[in-house]
Amino acid sequence: MADYKEVLHERLWVRVPGTDKLRRTAQARLKHLLANGWREVERTQETDFIRVRLERTGHPPRSARLPRAVAETRVERRPRGGQSRGRR
Repeated sequence: MADYKEVLHERLWVRVPGTDKLRRTAQARLKHLLANGWREVERTQETDFIRVRLERTGHPPRSARLPRAVAETRVERRPRGGQSRGRR
């Protein structure tokens, strides 16, 4: 069985263009990803953002189980029209 690998490319925006200090949202996003098992592999400095390549290996996710098919129940409706209600 082949090894399962996920790759994620993230743009993390910086506070001041040309620096590497991240905004609070980007910093929290990176911290969250690292805590959930992602590893930072590559970091590229751009003018307004930092492009980060993250990888995660492990077992492939289990395919989603579909719910069992339930037989449809039909509800008989009352017929429409004036005849059934006594109107003419």
